[in-house]
Amino acid sequence: LPEKDGHDAAVTVRQGDLVSAGDLLVRIACHDIKAQLAARVAEHDAAEAFHRKLVNGARPEDIDIAQAELKLAEARLSEAQTRVIRSSALFERSEVSQATRDVDERDVRVAAAQLDAARLRLRLLKAGTREEELAEANAKMLAARHQIQVAKSELSKCDVKSPVAGIVLRKHVSEGELVSLFYPKPLVTISEIRKYRVRAEVDEHDVPRVRQGQHVEIVVNASDRNRLRGRVASIAPVMGRRQILTSDPADKSDRDVMEVIVDLENKPEHLPIGLRVSVIFLE
Repeated sequence: LPEKDGHDAAVTVRQGDLVSAGDLLVRIACHDIKAQLAARVAEHDAAEAFHRKLVNGARPEDIDIAQAELKLAEARLSEAQTRVIRSSALFERSEVSQATRDVDERDVRVAAAQLDAARLRLRLLKAGTREEELAEANAKMLAARHQIQVAKSELSKCDVKSPVAGIVLRKHVSEGELVSLFYPKPLVTISEIRKYRVRAEVDEHDVPRVRQGQHVEIVVNASDRNRLRGRVASIAPVMGRRQILTSDPADKSDRDVMEVIVDLENKPEHLPIGLRVSVIFLE
């Protein structure tokens, strides 16, 4: 199993334990990813609330306030217009200055602009949200939801689970040990035990005598007459150098061999994985 990036490792299995597919093997303390997930959830909630706000549109209270502001702007404009009419008449009789009339005319222009703005605000509230704004808010909400799924996926990797049913051959990390991608190494080695196989190497001179489905006998101990039986499951398409070496000095290690995989017919009892055996190919 490959290593994960994290901090302290909590190992839940021991060497020799039988595990099922999906069983927890190692739990890594990924506090940074948990914090990222919490941030992504908060971002999604904010995006969802904003989208819901746009969908619902303006509240009746908002429209009532805008209408009141419109009436206020109309009243201010009317007052400013009345004032400028009075100041113009007084200016004709030289009772007020030019500056006073200019101020009153400016107030009319300001009040008219404020009335236009109030009308536009009310019209905008009544018109509702534009389709483009809804699409943008929906896209942001979906992107935030996707980020949550990404964070959850990364967090799930902190729980290293067995991909197959088998036996724990080796445990490469200890409780509380730091694990990091900067120092790659496996965490746990697991082997399937649903069926046993034998990997045999056939000398190049004996290759023509081996075929698919051929019956074989496996000798575990030369002094033991009980032999395991099996069939040739696969034959390597290429030749290679010998990997299984014996203590016989006459046995050359530089010979080319063909790898053959044999499926055992019966599950052997009390035989360790990796045990060296001899294979007899039956005619």
